[in-house]
Amino acid sequence: MKYSKRSILIGAVVLAITSIGAAFAFNNLQNEQKSVALGQEEDSRIPRLNANGTELVVRAFTIRTDRGATGPKHAFTGTLQPRYQASVAFRVAGKISQRIVEVGQRVKKGEVLFRLDPEDLDLQLRVAEADAVSAQSLLRQSSAEETRLLQLRSTGSVSQSDYELGLANRDVSKARVDAASRRLALATNQRMYCDLVADSDGLAIAIQAEAGQVVNVGQAVLQLMQADELEANVSLPESLVADVKKLQASAKFWSRPGLELQAELRELSPMADPISRTFDARFRLKESAPELAIGMTVSIQLGDSTQNGLCIPITSIASRNDLPIVWRIESSSCRVEAVSVQIIQYRNQTAIVRGLLLAGDRIVSAGVQRVDENSLVRVWESKQ
Repeated sequence: MKYSKRSILIGAVVLAITSIGAAFAFNNLQNEQKSVALGQEEDSRIPRLNANGTELVVRAFTIRTDRGATGPKHAFTGTLQPRYQASVAFRVAGKISQRIVEVGQRVKKGEVLFRLDPEDLDLQLRVAEADAVSAQSLLRQSSAEETRLLQLRSTGSVSQSDYELGLANRDVSKARVDAASRRLALATNQRMYCDLVADSDGLAIAIQAEAGQVVNVGQAVLQLMQADELEANVSLPESLVADVKKLQASAKFWSRPGLELQAELRELSPMADPISRTFDARFRLKESAPELAIGMTVSIQLGDSTQNGLCIPITSIASRNDLPIVWRIESSSCRVEAVSVQIIQYRNQTAIVRGLLLAGDRIVSAGVQRVDENSLVRVWESKQ
């Protein structure tokens, strides 16, 4: 049989199309077999549920620390003040000739802070020195006179009364020498007081006099903070006065959000303020921080130290037999176990609880109403 060229061409095209279709079908069959194998391998990694179990997607919360949070808290705002603060003044009157110290400067014990014009005190010192010399001369003269009268009295040349008069003059001269020496020492000290020196190490926090100003004895010229110990000065309501010594105190700072220091009550006023009806309290900071400064805003947090617990989301609390529990997630098996807790305080979105929970434990924080001990859970989101 003879075939035309047209018939042969059509047959070749049909054969080519059939071959391409067969190749695509074989390739798809191989891909489906590979997908089934991979699916079976992934399924082997997924935990198998027991007959009564159900896998639930839950949200988890990780307990960050086992130190605990304090129970009911009260916050009171005040300011930082130095515990030891002294008003420094001259011990003599005069005109200030020099101011050496500056505000914020740290001074050492014995360092000169101010100086007075010493002219008048120099004159007083020279007068005292002259009086001392004069008294010594009179003493020598009266002593010699008393010695002569004693010799003449032994021969009967003078009376007993004349000798006693000479003896009295000698004693008076001794007293004048003693008084003159004391006046000289006083004038010397007053001359030394022209230099106002620091009695201890400290920090200059306020200047109250300047060079050229005339000051009196005891007039404050400088406010000096002694040592580095700071206190928080706050006002407490009368409802807390009886129990404030039993509460645990800590200090937080508006300008240092991440800083919290332990504090303790040092002083509590026995009398209420007549206007605010509050009691002034001073809390000593147990720790120091270099970034703190006098006058900073401080918040004293007062909490009951006998009611410490862990802070957890309020949505983590479930109930079993009318008792509060939380569901702890076991990392290895993805199962949960019930842990009994004692609720100390409910807050806005959290609660303070006490129970057998440790740092690093993960508990169910959402979906607790669907969880039981036969459930496997898968964590959707974990809050650290």
